[in-house]
Amino acid sequence: MGTLVMSPLNIPKSTQKLFWSCDPSTLDSEDHKEYIVHQILQYGDLSDFEWLKKQYSQNEIKYMFINKPRPTYQPKTYNFIENFLLQISEPIEAKNYVRSAHSLCR
Repeated sequence: MGTLVMSPLNIPKSTQKLFWSCDPSTLDSEDHKEYIVHQILQYGDLSDFEWLKKQYSQNEIKYMFINKPRPTYQPKTYNFIENFLLQISEPIEAKNYVRSAHSLCR
């Protein structure tokens, strides 16, 4: 049986803060792709997004956003990602991404 090899990421110091729920040095580029993509899209700035595009193709990022939605985005962030960063032309359901004010008060 072969040894499992991790695909380590060289995450810039300025981007590591986005991965507060884990040790960034333990992130694997394939095993944690969904988490990495959503954390950067949701909380990162444009330099973080540029780093993300060096790790994954625009199509991979778009695929993760469309097919693995997380209902944790602020409405303005969601709109910026959909219309500017990823330029998504096919219809997607905002309710799958945007958290409601009601859920914030629980």
